[in-house]
Amino acid sequence: MIIDIYNQLIKKRNLTALYVLSAIVITYFASRFPDFENLIGIEGARISSVVSFGALNGMLLGPFWGVIASFTAIMGHTLVRGGGSPDTFHLLTPFFVAMSSAVAGLCITKREKAAMAIFGVLILLWYITPLGRTVYYYPWFHVITLGAFLVFNYKLKDRKENLFKFIFLLLAALMAILADHLAGSISAAILFDLPPQMFVSVITIYPIERMTLALAAASIMYLLIISLQNTLMESDTFHENIQDAKKDDILNYVNEVKDMLEKDKK
Repeated sequence: MIIDIYNQLIKKRNLTALYVLSAIVITYFASRFPDFENLIGIEGARISSVVSFGALNGMLLGPFWGVIASFTAIMGHTLVRGGGSPDTFHLLTPFFVAMSSAVAGLCITKREKAAMAIFGVLILLWYITPLGRTVYYYPWFHVITLGAFLVFNYKLKDRKENLFKFIFLLLAALMAILADHLAGSISAAILFDLPPQMFVSVITIYPIERMTLALAAASIMYLLIISLQNTLMESDTFHENIQDAKKDDILNYVNEVKDMLEKDKK
């Protein structure tokens, strides 16, 4: 599936400081973009595009370098922006985006269980807060997303059609972006004396926001993977590697059969 294509691409290139530095620079400037307001006519809805880059960094660079790129870029923006010293919540923001990169990176590198565990722990942490127990239905979309990813991961992950590749990327990006969202919500509930009504008022808005961000990240990653896949398929070296892999499989099979026959003779 698409994870195997991604791993093949990673093996074909050396991950250097240039990739990480490029991700840091792009994410840093993305964090300076103005928020999108009044999303599809909903008054008060705001979207910061930098959350998409958190998930995208994880899918492009993996759970280690993606986290470093996202954390460095957002922390740099937090420290150098105007308006005086950042408060505790804004200092925690880089950790939220880095967590998004970690979840997306774990998904793309076949460590989906670890990604789901992080996401599941965040859902449980919401209910530890007094506000979470009051507005217990707030993470309804997070629960649905976790369930959808769980079902897809165990039932449909190995499907080869492009549609299923895109659905995997979309669910991975959505879970990553919702991890950032829930971590921020939990921190806000702990640090500020926010009324429950504030969370209730956005309960139908945040799914639209987060789905929009996930679609952006998944679409970029999908187009990149498909374009690189087509380039590889046209490469003579790639076809030679496939033939070599098939020969190795055949030789391994022959050796196994030979060992079994020799044991029977004994």
